[in-house]
Amino acid sequence: MKKYLLLISITLFTHIYALHTAAEDVFKQYEKVIWINQLKQVGVAYEQGRKLFEFPVMTGDDEDTTDPGIYVVKVRDDNYYSRKYDTPMPYSIFFDIKRKKAIHEGEVPPPAEKREFATHGCVHVERPYIEWLYDWTEEGKTVVVIQGWRTGD
Repeated sequence: MKKYLLLISITLFTHIYALHTAAEDVFKQYEKVIWINQLKQVGVAYEQGRKLFEFPVMTGDDEDTTDPGIYVVKVRDDNYYSRKYDTPMPYSIFFDIKRKKAIHEGEVPPPAEKREFATHGCVHVERPYIEWLYDWTEEGKTVVVIQGWRTGD
């Protein structure tokens, strides 16, 4: 039993350390970083390692997850429309093309109400923040870091 516990502990530590180290490297590799902290439901825009501003977000939940990881922005579309969900997704900044996950304009309820709502895996950001992020983001030159998992808020 102790062997299994030790093995699980080592595996967990290695995974956390690897993500932390990789996340630190993004500030060296990319001038522009959008950091989404799912636990706190907050995003931060950085340029050349300097924090520009912080903004509230809403992410997916345990049913429709916003998967942690490091993603390079590949496509932006200021007038995207989701046929799957039959809804507009203005100012879309796609960070996961394969799964069509994006940071885009969407409602972000106050913290007391937020636990009742979630996205389908995208990251909602309200105006004026999303307009600024959209204009500031560069395809292939901006990275999105999704940290942690959303909990019960």
